[in-house]
Amino acid sequence: MYNDTKRIKGIMLGLAIVMSYVSCTQKKEDSKQPEKTQQSYLNHSPTKHHQIALDVLDASKKWIEEFNKGNTKACIMSYDTNAIMSTVPFGVKKGTKEISEFWTPFIVSGATNLIYTNVSVEVANETTAFLSANWSMNVGKGLIYQEKWEKKKDQWLLTYDNFQVLEHYKTPKKNKTNPVASHIVLENIIKASITWTNGFNLGKGNVCGEGYSKNATMNAMPFASINGQKDIEGFWEKLIADGAKNLIYHNPKFKALTDKSGVLSSMWSMNIGEGKIYQEKWENDEGKWMLTYDEFQVIKQY
Repeated sequence: MYNDTKRIKGIMLGLAIVMSYVSCTQKKEDSKQPEKTQQSYLNHSPTKHHQIALDVLDASKKWIEEFNKGNTKACIMSYDTNAIMSTVPFGVKKGTKEISEFWTPFIVSGATNLIYTNVSVEVANETTAFLSANWSMNVGKGLIYQEKWEKKKDQWLLTYDNFQVLEHYKTPKKNKTNPVASHIVLENIIKASITWTNGFNLGKGNVCGEGYSKNATMNAMPFASINGQKDIEGFWEKLIADGAKNLIYHNPKFKALTDKSGVLSSMWSMNIGEGKIYQEKWENDEGKWMLTYDEFQVIKQY
């Protein structure tokens, strides 16, 4: 009987100690203040990645220009010393020596009139971007699966180049298409997007509204699906009035569709939340690049 009483007292004391510990722990957790969520992508300016895309497009345009002039040396100098070039069906070339041994006789043989179409540029970070496209020249056509451009010592260089020849012409063909027309489409879209973003960050809802065509559609998940420029402008004006600012585009991808259209996708953040732009469709309407479709989602609200 005495031993049972002693054992029960011991159990009760143990439970009291455990409950005391749990209570103290709970009080400490309750006293913690919720951490403030910081806006993502603050390591770069709102349109920094737009500018990187413009820089890479410029480097690509210069490469095409030098190729069409037969300037082999300039083409090879656009590759990093340790670049890899994977070509179908010609195999893998490692380093500028092997790459030069591929391009030099090819250009000397008369290959020219290089044209890029359906160009796409994706910005990975401030020193890396990826370009893909369809290509054609007087001797054949094919696909560029990936050109990896990296910024090294203030110069954009090709570090990886992967393309395929789909067709080799029996006789040379001439094509009067502007070799970099697709690049120019993307440049115009990127500049229009920069103007739109700057307008938002300056609190100018009218600039945002004017960036849409008259019959544009905007799906802002999960909040609204809006048709027409007037109502879309009203959406942005209210959002700005409620305090939204500092819109940043991160990891954008720009793709040319035709000589008058292209699309943009990107991650985004602002002071009140972040999300993803699935598609901004930009079209040239009588010389002005405007949004005709806009689909984005708020993934996190701060």
